Amino acid sequence: MRRVTASLVGSGILAVLALAGCPGGGGPGIPGGPGGKASSVDPNSCGNYAASEAGAKLKAFLEATVQLNESVASLEGEVKVSCAAMAEKLGVPADGDTKTVCEGVANAIRENLSVGIQGEAAFKVDYQPAVCTVNADVAAEAAAKCEAQASADVKVECTGTCEGTCNGTCNGKCEGSAGGGGAGGECAGTCDGTCEGSCSGGCQGSADVQASAECEARAEVSANVEANCTEPELNITYDAKVVVDKPKVEATVEALKAGLPKLIALQAKLKGPVGLAVTTWAKSAKELAGASGKLYSSLGDQAACVAGQLGAAAAMVVDVEASVNVSVEASASVSGSASGSAG
Repeated sequence: MRRVTASLVGSGILAVLALAGCPGGGGPGIPGGPGGKASSVDPNSCGNYAASEAGAKLKAFLEATVQLNESVASLEGEVKVSCAAMAEKLGVPADGDTKTVCEGVANAIRENLSVGIQGEAAFKVDYQPAVCTVNADVAAEAAAKCEAQASADVKVECTGTCEGTCNGTCNGKCEGSAGGGGAGGECAGTCDGTCEGSCSGGCQGSADVQASAECEARAEVSANVEANCTEPELNITYDAKVVVDKPKVEATVEALKAGLPKLIALQAKLKGPVGLAVTTWAKSAKELAGASGKLYSSLGDQAACVAGQLGAAAAMVVDVEASVNVSVEASASVSGSASGSAG
């Protein structure tokens, strides 16, 4: 597996600490926080609208909206916890919202390395990138329930490596296929590459579902927000001969070990599976909010209420995307620091 080496004296690693999931700690206008627009989305507030086929799909979408919002807020909370663990090792305050805590940690690391060690190339961290695994079957089941059809009829592509069974084109090596499918051919086994057919079981990457707007969002959110992402093991090295303040350097090492692996895993999850779910959900939210009256024709007296719920979901898009973008930018910062290039 590819390994990454990073100089922690440069601005990149400090940026990941200052920016990682630090959109304000759930304040007004932040998903999940006081005054956030998610509070106006309630899938159960419009009576029995789900009795119709169209209504059932819309309710599934609104349920996905609530789940996604809660997941984004939860991930931000995990970032704060990781930064707080680092703050404890550094002996700096861990009070305040996520942004405040992370910035305090970033400033402390910057100061410790500036004072404690001479030479930018003398302090390095080596780690394996985080890997996120999604259960593609969860996506298939969610889409099938939403569309009222069999899960076997739902197409779930894996935007990564299909560790389960890939039924379709495998752009890579297909193993265990009865037909012996190879690179670029039909596969009915494990695809060590990109599966462009239907993937069942484990998917290293993100689950991409082909369904109606409502059900695609429901399925992708259901599976992708539950992705398990590995926390890398850090190997931190520095030249003892250029250390001028050993306690500060050792405190920085302990802080990085306490919180950085979790931050790296969180960034991978937000940039990968959660990022895909947000993109799909946001597109669906905008489409549904701008849908014609035909969509609501079967909802009867509940039509106006459901339209309000969809409008509230669409209004959340800016906040949710902004929260995720902060974390994605932090991921790009640490990647740039690690590789010497941005992105």
